[in-house]
Amino acid sequence: MKREDLINSIGLVRGRFGKPDLYRVKVEGQTVMVKDVRRRNFFLRWTLGLWLIHKEWKIYGRLKGLKGIPQPVERIDRFAFAMEYIPGRPILRGEPLPSSFFSDLEKVLREVHGRGVVHMDLRHKGNILVSVEGEPFLIDFNSSFSFNKGGFLRRFLFPLFRWVDYGGFLKLKDRTAPSAMTPEETDFLKRFNRLRKLWIFN
Repeated sequence: MKREDLINSIGLVRGRFGKPDLYRVKVEGQTVMVKDVRRRNFFLRWTLGLWLIHKEWKIYGRLKGLKGIPQPVERIDRFAFAMEYIPGRPILRGEPLPSSFFSDLEKVLREVHGRGVVHMDLRHKGNILVSVEGEPFLIDFNSSFSFNKGGFLRRFLFPLFRWVDYGGFLKLKDRTAPSAMTPEETDFLKRFNRLRKLWIFN
């Protein structure tokens, strides 16, 4: 895939600050999603934008093969990459979902954590898609981090960030399907909300 293929793309989201723009592109009969920071100003493009694109592409590569995660397709250039396009929509508040939806989503999250990756933005329901088959897809790893096995960061920061992810997952579940919450999940979320007030990234 080449940058020239973006000429006939459909713009979906205009990124702010150093975040990438999102495009839907059809190339050789295949529809893909493209993330691109080329349109950011010179400074942001070569600093934050470049770092975010490289980091997210690396994370998608690390999650390759996981069900419920868009698959990486191709690195277009240093400023953009293409990934699998998932036909779906964000969760609507109070909408009826299959009974297995949140258990499947929790399984996806556990597998993501099993690869040493934390999402860090699960409170926003726009980052969870309901596929046409009613299955969950976890998208947008722009705010995510990955940790290698061993070392200080994996030992101390990864458990904390994983806890933040789980709290975000339960907050989303409580907001969209409160009747599906178990008593244990409700108790955890109450504790999480109290402690989250101390979280510097609120």
